[in-house]
Amino acid sequence: MKRIFVLLVAVAAIFAQDAFAQEGPKVTDEQKAAAKEKREQLMQTRLELLKTELTLSDEQFEKFDPVYRKFRQEIQRVTSMNRDARMKKEQITNENALKVVSARLANQILTSTVKQRYLMIFAEVIEPMQVMKLYRVDEKISREASKIMKYRATAATMDSATAK
Repeated sequence: MKRIFVLLVAVAAIFAQDAFAQEGPKVTDEQKAAAKEKREQLMQTRLELLKTELTLSDEQFEKFDPVYRKFRQEIQRVTSMNRDARMKKEQITNENALKVVSARLANQILTSTVKQRYLMIFAEVIEPMQVMKLYRVDEKISREASKIMKYRATAATMDSATAK
């Protein structure tokens, strides 16, 4: 399993580096296309990890792939729509702390709702034990990717501060 996460780390590192290398609010079409390509690479890596970890047959994987993509799309949509939940630690003050906690709890509820809705959808394309493992492995992948992105963001911030 560690080999698989090393692969995820490598892809996420590449993605994070490109995402944080952009400066200023203007994003060109070329940058958008590159970011889209990196997201697709990350999705492919996720799918490969899941195929291996869940020991999906080719037939199962063929059915699983589009369902999982839609699932991740919905998870991304609900987690990205609330800016307060994504506030960085250094931006949190006594005045906005409760708002941030409330937003993060709302995100957890929304995410759980999506996961609950997809429980039976996944059960139609893979075995129940695989569904159980899917949620555990997907959560682990998300945590690892998040750690990598935070690390890269911190490194990029430190690099830009030393460059000035």
